[in-house]
Amino acid sequence: MVSLGYSKYVRSEDVSAVEPVTEGRGPGRRSLVWVRGLTDPIVASRSVGAIVEDLTNPTPSDA
Repeated sequence: MVSLGYSKYVRSEDVSAVEPVTEGRGPGRRSLVWVRGLTDPIVASRSVGAIVEDLTNPTPSDA
């Protein structure tokens, strides 16, 4: 499971893309997360870098 912030979680294997939000609230602070099975992306309150880090380096409890 990957945290998107504000109690939103998705299964890591369902994430198909992560895109930075470049307008509003400053660049790099929010992300659009595209999830398999959903037509619209989820707005995450975490940066692309933080989400990708969780996707590529899961903690032992996430494995």
